[in-house]
Amino acid sequence: MTEPIWDPEAEVRCIHVSECGACPLMPLGYARQRAAKLDRLAVSLGRYGIAPGTTVAELRRPELLAAYRRRAKLVVARIAPDQAAIGLFRRHDSQVVIDIPGCQVLSPTLLEFVANLRPLIALPPPSLQALLTGRSSDGTGVLSGLDVRELRRAVGNAPPSLLVTLTLAAEHAAPVEELRDAARALRQHFPSLVGVAVELRVGGRGASSASEFVVLSGESEVEDAVDDGGHEPTYQLVSHTSFLRVHREQASMMHRLLRELVAGPLPVAPAAAPRQTRVLDLYGGTGALSLALARAGHAMTLVESHPSSVALALRAASAQRLKVEVISGEVASVTKVLAAAGATFDVVIANPPRRGMSPAAREAVASLRADRVVYVACEVDNLSRDLEHFARLGYQARVFHPLDTLPLTDEVEVVAVLDRGPSATPALLFAGEGLLGFAKPAHEPLSPRPEYPSSVVERARGEFDGGAWEPVVGDDAGISGVCLFARDAASAERWRASLERTGRLIYLAAARGVAPVKGSITRDLHGEHESLQARTRYRRLAIGGGHSVLRLVPERPVPHQVRRHLAAMGHPVLGDMRYGHAPTNRYFEEKYGLDRSFLHLVRVEVDHPDTGERLQVEAPLPADLRAALARASDESVLRFLDQKGALGIAGGRLDAREDEPQSETGPASMREFPAESARATYGLAPISVPGRSPLEFDEAPRTIRGELLRIEETDDL
Repeated sequence: MTEPIWDPEAEVRCIHVSECGACPLMPLGYARQRAAKLDRLAVSLGRYGIAPGTTVAELRRPELLAAYRRRAKLVVARIAPDQAAIGLFRRHDSQVVIDIPGCQVLSPTLLEFVANLRPLIALPPPSLQALLTGRSSDGTGVLSGLDVRELRRAVGNAPPSLLVTLTLAAEHAAPVEELRDAARALRQHFPSLVGVAVELRVGGRGASSASEFVVLSGESEVEDAVDDGGHEPTYQLVSHTSFLRVHREQASMMHRLLRELVAGPLPVAPAAAPRQTRVLDLYGGTGALSLALARAGHAMTLVESHPSSVALALRAASAQRLKVEVISGEVASVTKVLAAAGATFDVVIANPPRRGMSPAAREAVASLRADRVVYVACEVDNLSRDLEHFARLGYQARVFHPLDTLPLTDEVEVVAVLDRGPSATPALLFAGEGLLGFAKPAHEPLSPRPEYPSSVVERARGEFDGGAWEPVVGDDAGISGVCLFARDAASAERWRASLERTGRLIYLAAARGVAPVKGSITRDLHGEHESLQARTRYRRLAIGGGHSVLRLVPERPVPHQVRRHLAAMGHPVLGDMRYGHAPTNRYFEEKYGLDRSFLHLVRVEVDHPDTGERLQVEAPLPADLRAALARASDESVLRFLDQKGALGIAGGRLDAREDEPQSETGPASMREFPAESARATYGLAPISVPGRSPLEFDEAPRTIRGELLRIEETDDL
């Protein structure tokens, strides 16, 4: 490992920094750490065009840059017959465990516990062998990891309490009764250890593993103080598995900030007494925030999907006589039911996991029509993705409050304040010839549908007047790209007929696995009443993260043709919930924030129904797909595709047919759009498109035929 170059201003130094990789910003002074975190936030917001017009508050320096972590998930390995390592996997190597004695970020209590546990694992006494060594046939032990939490009671000066969960290989573990005896012995070694549990894991790490959780000795839940700004002391109940913020000081700062955001802008009652604010706390966990806000006098409703966390929140509220309504269920479903029942809230607080909010959850929150949404995010890329959707739903980001909840790392937690207002107008691609073309986002239909809170037409009408708004081309709600609307029904019919005869749609997709370089798929698509023969030509443009970026042209497309054809050839569209590969979809959503099908209608071509001129409209790849592609591979894949012109450009043009005479001043194919009449009507700047697009295809196939599915090689350029 390369030794880091230390900034003279660096305040915390650790001998493990180059190997463990957990604190990548440690070699920098804090001013540069702050700049790096804010730059990451700015880049993520800028990708979605969110940064202009918003305010980013100051990122304040935490009092504790080191020794702040009160929860640690560590890996255990035997590195010699009489030596054990408790630490982390080596950076970029999940096979080698790095021992981290003297870790600079663990709290003193955790650091002492781990230091005293290390020799017990290396040479366990007989009373601990069942728990710390087990019965593995090769004698290397069954203990592979531990999760330890430091908790502090709200009243009194009692020393911190520890809860520890040990991860064991289930197939080699001792019987549970022997493990219970060993757990009681372990607590005798550590008086601060108030509870011991095990996770008995089958199948090792990874998606295929399964586990069983068992509390062996002591407490299963412990009080933990919640900072409440000077009110009567409040506590939450924390278990071995519940969520816990690792930096107590920063957690207190967040609670104070959220109290200000809840109480600040709301009206007062006629008697001049503060009105009881109605707050919906989504992803509320064990209720730390709801309990503190209830203590401050707000009317709290908490929604949480994990039954164990719901039970803890209920018990804590009951024991402290705090009025918190707790609802168990999935956030999107519960919020939708609340909206349908007419429930009203002044403020909605959403604190989702790293993957962010689901599209259904975002839509359900918007349907409540609360004055304010406060979004607490620990992953800025997913925050930006969600805020772009919220803007279409009528909630605009007003201010961002960054928090340094994980000093020395490149992570930054953000509290975003969204206030209700007008919905964002869809991006215009083309105007003229009786048509309007927009860049359709995902999670939104072309025209109003009862199951969606908005549509492209509804948002566009706020800026573009009149017309029947008849759709000419577009795709289903989950797909982004070009969509065209005619101003009246008669025009729409002519354009649709021309599209049937002369049209060509070009899609960009990311597909699972490495697809063949090029070819075509011919497969009958069975509908409810008939079967249609369909053909899709494709070419692989790039490979990123072990998966393929494809350009596809369906001939006389029918609904879902591209998605069904790619699934049939064994390379389904990433994120496709209907035809895709579910484990891969889950991985891409959790890891890279892809919450929909990676399918984009990048270009539409069609002859003008009256003049025969060729209309070409392109929609650039939207920010959510660009971000997912960059995160799954790296920016070089995006740069390569951009250089090839494969990701589309925002605009349209009208080309003369090749058999028409050329003017003396140049080819007619360079006429700019919008036309003068469209610019006068809509006040738009001209859009010019350079010559031939790299999205062109060679039409000459070489065919290999099969029975039901034919994959044909082509000579695409």
